[in-house]
Amino acid sequence: MKITIQPELISSLIVTVLLSIFFVYAGKKIREADPTKRPKGVVLLVETAIKMVYDYMGTIMPKKYAKNYYPYFSMLFAWLLVSNLFGLTGFDAPTTNYSITLSLTLITWVLIQINAIKYQGVGSYIKGTLIPPTNLFGLISPLISISMRIFCNLLSGTFIMALVYQATSFLSYKLIPFNFLGPVVAPLLHCYFDVFSGCVQALVFVTLSSILISNENPDEE
Repeated sequence: MKITIQPELISSLIVTVLLSIFFVYAGKKIREADPTKRPKGVVLLVETAIKMVYDYMGTIMPKKYAKNYYPYFSMLFAWLLVSNLFGLTGFDAPTTNYSITLSLTLITWVLIQINAIKYQGVGSYIKGTLIPPTNLFGLISPLISISMRIFCNLLSGTFIMALVYQATSFLSYKLIPFNFLGPVVAPLLHCYFDVFSGCVQALVFVTLSSILISNENPDEE
């Protein structure tokens, strides 16, 4: 039996290792930092990023979720952001593999169901899920819609850029045996399909996930 390891899985492992190294280093710097002095360098970067994410999450989810959910969504956003931008390094972006985006969405989906059971109770949850049977479509729809959204957006950008490089290569080779048009045309498109779209899709994924979880407890402020 032949086992094939998909390149996106390798990229996913690289992203995870790089982020782990960075956060261990940042944690060490934060522990060593003098709290009476103005933060700088990595400490300032991390504190600013965490504050921005926590302030944003506070506009979506109730404050009582801060302890359990805010750290999770902060890490999820960081991982998605780096993964979406990872294609710029020449490696395959992890989020262009549906098994990865589906796995991430499955975590969110499980959290949605846990929150729904806590709010409704087991009996009401089962009854609301199975009666009428069409409610099952509503149960699985977030799992499909969120995972497909980020996957399709990132994958379409990869396809478009591949077509751009093929087109510029074809035109360039009409003149000289070198793709000189690619470096001229591609950077602007990379800014949109990789940088802008990658940042937006990471934010959308986290936003939709947090909203769906919060919606299971509509009375909580």
